[in-house]
Amino acid sequence: MTVESTNGTKRRKDAILDEATRLFAERGYAACSMADLAECVGLRKASLFHHFPSKDDLYGAVLERLMRSLSDTITASLTPAGTWPEKLDRMSDGIVAAFGAQPFAARIVSREMMDWGPFIRGRYGELVAPVLKSSEEFLSAGMQANAFKQRDIHQLILSLLALHVMPFAIGDMVKSMSTVDPASPEFLATRREAVREHVRALVLTATN
Repeated sequence: MTVESTNGTKRRKDAILDEATRLFAERGYAACSMADLAECVGLRKASLFHHFPSKDDLYGAVLERLMRSLSDTITASLTPAGTWPEKLDRMSDGIVAAFGAQPFAARIVSREMMDWGPFIRGRYGELVAPVLKSSEEFLSAGMQANAFKQRDIHQLILSLLALHVMPFAIGDMVKSMSTVDPASPEFLATRREAVREHVRALVLTATN
């Protein structure tokens, strides 16, 4: 396979995942069919099955792409470069950017966590646990350095999760409140600054 062919296949898969993310978020897993997805991305159903052998595989790929992105973002925040406030901002900016690039994914993740169905239970150790572990390591390191307030880490993660995820999970409500699309550059810029401010107040000690 040539480089051009490989790149073309990747672009096609990304386009399928983008559209699948939107449909799964809007309709839920059960209400989406592979025929619906194929129609939305302009493929025959057989061609869609060539990229993803089943709806379960496609749904798993949607979740995996977002969770990998979040885990990589949090892990990158642990690099030695920068002060602890800068690391905290880097983590917040990365998470906002990840959900901003895939705004419908937040709704899927929220629904999965609420339902705690067989899919997320089965892949918890592979997809969710690494993100939580990276979060715990990051917060624990900051607390040990006396840069972060000493708090119950699990409760802190829950608070941070709500700050970062909910505005994108309730995107239609956000749009009705502010008439701004949650995926727009305008919203993302203001949301990034708001999250930085809230997270700093919640996490940083008075000396940082």
